[in-house]
Amino acid sequence: MYLILNSRKTRLAFILITALSSGNVNAQGPASQRGEYLATIGACAACHTPPAVKELSQACTPEEQARETTVRSNPDWFAHLDPAKTMAGGVPFILRFSATSSGLVQSSNITPDMTTGIGNWSEAQIIDAIKLGIRPDGSSLFRFAPHTFYENLAQDDLQSLAAYLKSLRPISNAIQPRNLPFPTQPANPKPSIPQAPQGRNPARAEYLMNALVGCKECHSYHDTSGTLQPFIGGDPIDPFVGVFRLGPDLPLRQNEKGWSAFPYPGYAVLYGGNLTRFGQGGDLEPVTPPQIARAIREGVGTVLDQYGRPQPLAHVMLWQFYRDMTDTDALALSDYLKSLNFIPHDIGQRLRLFGTDREAAFKQVFGTLPSSNDRLIFGLDGMPSQCPKN
Repeated sequence: MYLILNSRKTRLAFILITALSSGNVNAQGPASQRGEYLATIGACAACHTPPAVKELSQACTPEEQARETTVRSNPDWFAHLDPAKTMAGGVPFILRFSATSSGLVQSSNITPDMTTGIGNWSEAQIIDAIKLGIRPDGSSLFRFAPHTFYENLAQDDLQSLAAYLKSLRPISNAIQPRNLPFPTQPANPKPSIPQAPQGRNPARAEYLMNALVGCKECHSYHDTSGTLQPFIGGDPIDPFVGVFRLGPDLPLRQNEKGWSAFPYPGYAVLYGGNLTRFGQGGDLEPVTPPQIARAIREGVGTVLDQYGRPQPLAHVMLWQFYRDMTDTDALALSDYLKSLNFIPHDIGQRLRLFGTDREAAFKQVFGTLPSSNDRLIFGLDGMPSQCPKN
């Protein structure tokens, strides 16, 4: 998903799968296999695997236009991830800090390619990059969620992730340099716990929530004092956390600004839901942990429509990555949500549709119409045509 500013076609989403069962990724095997499991449920590919789209600066031919239409109008961006570039980076994130301040960051190539990736890095150096955001040369990565969670990873999980990344197929994919209006800072060093908690228990659930799985990132917001209000859903007062700006103008390639060649009627804003409704005193308290686990892993909602059918979750939900989550982990997270106390937080419609009105969708998120800088960084005025003239 891109959230432009929050995520990636919020690239954060997701193929129907079978019911509660252990996934195909080994959570208990050798280190590299455990690392693959952690990388999967941590949705690393959501930000580090680019979509399989042809490199072009503008869709000129009918065939190119048809391809762009298919890619940009299909909310299941997961179907477009490029298996030939798994973890090779290059996913663009346009970051709006204010009406006059912005930046652009491309996700890193985390395959062991010797030239464009991390092939020259030791496992200890990879761990420093994951946990602290420090490269081997001492420079800092730009850390934003979920990278900011990784400082809480246990040492055994960090070692497993490093072993997994070293085991990947090297892919050459040069990444354009970032452009930020401020210097980046590493995380403050703090000791890692030796081993991650295991089992269906609160310790395991809290560990996953705080170190790897982004429930809190998408289902919370900051109030006017800057305090995070966890698990009660997004809110229009916070344009950074718990909100997803969706639409066909989201950038797919490193050189795109977010322009759309076609004004598809697909602009929308989605706010994360209130997960405390599943807790004590909430209207969804009767929902069982297995039902919540099914929602996490299959994208099947717990609320029924007027005909008694379960409703699918929005495509920004990362259930296609969570489908390989073990029963134990999925149920531990579900138990944790059931233990929360219900906190009312009503913002009206969570999904707000704007048709072709991209400026109205922009204003819904940021509280103002686009500035001249916004129009430039998001390409709202289009881009110069580079198609051959007839």
